[in-house]
Amino acid sequence: MKYLTQLLDKKVYQQDGTLLGKTIDVIAQLNARFPSISAIHVQYKESLLYIPFDCVEFEDDPEGPSGAGNLQSDLRLTIPVESVPAYTLPPNTLHLRRDVLDKQIVDVHDFRVVRVNDVRLAECGTGYCVVGVDASLRAMLRRFGVVISKPIEATAHLFHTPLRANLIAWDDMQTLEPGTAEDPLRLKVSHDKIARLHPADIAEIVEQLTPQQRVEVLESLDDETIADAIAEVDPDMQVEIMQQLDLDKARDVITHMEPDDAADVLDDMPDSRSDDILDKMNPEDAEALNRLMEYHEDTAGGLMTTEYVAIPDHITCEETIQNLRALAPRAEMIYYVYIVDDDNRLVGVLSLRDLVVSPPETIINNIMVKNVIRVHVDDHANEVAQVIGRYNLLAAPVVDEEERLLGIITVDDTLERLLPQERRRRLPSTAWQDAQND
Repeated sequence: MKYLTQLLDKKVYQQDGTLLGKTIDVIAQLNARFPSISAIHVQYKESLLYIPFDCVEFEDDPEGPSGAGNLQSDLRLTIPVESVPAYTLPPNTLHLRRDVLDKQIVDVHDFRVVRVNDVRLAECGTGYCVVGVDASLRAMLRRFGVVISKPIEATAHLFHTPLRANLIAWDDMQTLEPGTAEDPLRLKVSHDKIARLHPADIAEIVEQLTPQQRVEVLESLDDETIADAIAEVDPDMQVEIMQQLDLDKARDVITHMEPDDAADVLDDMPDSRSDDILDKMNPEDAEALNRLMEYHEDTAGGLMTTEYVAIPDHITCEETIQNLRALAPRAEMIYYVYIVDDDNRLVGVLSLRDLVVSPPETIINNIMVKNVIRVHVDDHANEVAQVIGRYNLLAAPVVDEEERLLGIITVDDTLERLLPQERRRRLPSTAWQDAQND
């Protein structure tokens, strides 16, 4: 295996030994799992010339690129310069120096953003291909010609800076869209790679990017994934991102967020921006968010979501199951089925187990638990946490003064509010895990 920097700024000789120029870049084609090296970019007198890679060999290697060539050597054409075929840049190519070297990339394996200090090359068939990048200090020193001796490694170890290679496989990198001279790098993350990550991991990546990069990364994802990821980032950054997004995009993202998360984000925004987003939304959804925003964030009202499953007390188990199938609620919404009367007052609760094992014709009122553990909308978040913990609940219903059901608070929502920001992302997300199994 060799490195890109061992190919750059090398002398290129004509077949007869006359100096032609020097390499200024290496071209890789995104035509396979690992991009293949297709050409070198040469400074030729006062002009630039693309030379197909199969027209050069390493000067001390008569077998050319397919042999055991030393990539630190200079290059020589295998045919006369006037016979070099014209090379037209095909679609989906990368200039490795311009587009990758010294640029930031997303490592989707370790959920981090790193600077590329070198590009790893390997023999592939009759040529070379890109197999990964090196983000280590060792790669940086190698570029400056520093020989990594044992004394240097020992010194680095004293300063807790090991000189190990930090190789990131090409498969674990985000895909980079080939740039231009004016716009050398545009981050374009592979939807398949990023979308499969946990939202907390996406958030960890996003927080390491520049504001412009954040938007470019997020806009490559679907609205639901963006919504889940934004819910995991720091509140100040949530506001920053939502203000950068196009107004229609911001509306779509808010629409896909959990109501309690969406209300928190909107509440933290400048009034003018949140009003603009709400004006773009469905009136019923906007009204529901406005109601949530009226509650203090440290109360049950500020923690609850208005998405829950409630059914009347006079229907059968079979009808209830049919209703659940039609609603297709998310996992966190059906920890329990809540029972309400005609005035939406909470009168009972039913576990999914009791629903499933009961005869289909059984009336819900006959099997529901009538003494429902509940919290009131103005209860403090700490009181809510105590109730959920004391009774080992997965979710608690929230009611007003007249016992009308307003929403539910899940155990996740309670912990997220009470735990420090850096520990919240460690919480398992039942909804996300369920989505990955669909």
